[in-house]
Amino acid sequence: MNMKRIIVLAIIIITLAISYNANSQVTDKKAIIDSLTTIDPNIIGYFPRWKICEPDLLAQIYQAFLYKGYAPQDLSKEDIQIIAAPRESEYDPYDILVLSCGKISLNTVEIESLFGDLMIGYLSGENFYKGNSRGDVKRDRVYRDYCYLDLPGEAPVTPSQAEIITSYLDKPINVTHAFSLSLFEQSLKIGESGFWITSKLGTDEVGYQFWSAGEAKVLLQRPLYVNRDPATRKGIPNLINAYLGGGYRITSGLDNDGSLLGWVSKRALNAGPTGKIIFGTDVHAWFHPQVGINLNMEIPLKSLGTEKVEQSTYAQYGFGDRVVDFNPENPIGMIANKQSIVPILKSTGQVSVFYHLWLDKKNPENYFRFNLGISYAEVQEALLYNVQENPVPNAPTRYISVNGIDGLETYKPNEFMDWLYFKAEYRNQAVYPFGVSFQISNQILLGRAYLPLFGNWLYLEAKYSTPLRDARPYELKSFFMISPVLRLTI
Repeated sequence: MNMKRIIVLAIIIITLAISYNANSQVTDKKAIIDSLTTIDPNIIGYFPRWKICEPDLLAQIYQAFLYKGYAPQDLSKEDIQIIAAPRESEYDPYDILVLSCGKISLNTVEIESLFGDLMIGYLSGENFYKGNSRGDVKRDRVYRDYCYLDLPGEAPVTPSQAEIITSYLDKPINVTHAFSLSLFEQSLKIGESGFWITSKLGTDEVGYQFWSAGEAKVLLQRPLYVNRDPATRKGIPNLINAYLGGGYRITSGLDNDGSLLGWVSKRALNAGPTGKIIFGTDVHAWFHPQVGINLNMEIPLKSLGTEKVEQSTYAQYGFGDRVVDFNPENPIGMIANKQSIVPILKSTGQVSVFYHLWLDKKNPENYFRFNLGISYAEVQEALLYNVQENPVPNAPTRYISVNGIDGLETYKPNEFMDWLYFKAEYRNQAVYPFGVSFQISNQILLGRAYLPLFGNWLYLEAKYSTPLRDARPYELKSFFMISPVLRLTI
């Protein structure tokens, strides 16, 4: 009898121990699952993750979060992300670990309680979302047949990393290497040094974009002073950035007929024959790094005098009703033949105050930058003439000159709007990063926009400029240019 009692007591103890251990494992497992809503940012890049961009799925998931009772201001229909467990093979569906909408994230238990098996199957790739029939259809591999954007470890569009982007398309600062190629600009970041090498076509700062300025430039940019403010250094890693380079004259844009760019307006302005030196800097305030001062200067290497030129490489226009002639003290007038007027873009520059603004730093998808200051642009007319220095049949020698000639104009700022420099930029870094900007400088309105074509590597960029005053003889009433942009980051 005593033995039976001992056996029964032992069975009860063992049962209780097993039950306790099982409950403990369940509790530990639940704790682990619950912790997945706050995965360490240092290891989050090792998990498969993607943003949803399928409109119907975005709407359904967003409405489900609202139904659950989450505040609309904490949600974002454009920022719905999934973090999944790594798959052993491409034949396995994903295990969804975290589903986030804006600032709110759900773990696996919450996902299962809010969404049915069918929706979870869509998201994981276990079920077809569109196209083929669902159910027992045999597939070579498991895949997601809805619109999504994979986010690699360095992807700059995640909420935790979007804050550090101030130039998403042109010069992303949160990557080790970057390369972009377009008709407007080519940029290369050299490792972790912070150095950028940039080649640009045009002088956007005064409204003469692409080849309408008649010049191009090569710049080297580097950081000079590190931002040590922990609250802002992710977005603004350096308090001082400076660039130095040179500008040079281009010969393209004069005769586009029959070329791939035959639809683009021909230019009517030229850079000088001697080139320019270019310097610029952004200096952020140490007490509030979002605010700072921008400086840009482009100065010819020497003054324009008399230069021997090749006529076919210069844009020019006629005299019209104007009287342009050699003055009596200039002896060259006795042997020279006047041809036309050649406008030369000389010194340009801007000094402005800028401000960086993120609408929500916890979910920094909407970024603005504003510049307000003064701008300077100078265009000097030169006379193109030829001199028969050699006997016929040799062709005459051609020159441009501003010395000893009456009737030429020099265009400089002479009223308030000529001096005004204002620029506003907006960049959206959500599912499809895009940006728009407009600028008023030199009384020219310049608009720019870019948007993605494929994934994160191929974009389309467009620029449009038009004078806000009567166009000067060398200015185009409207100039539109569009270009693909190849963008690669590591």
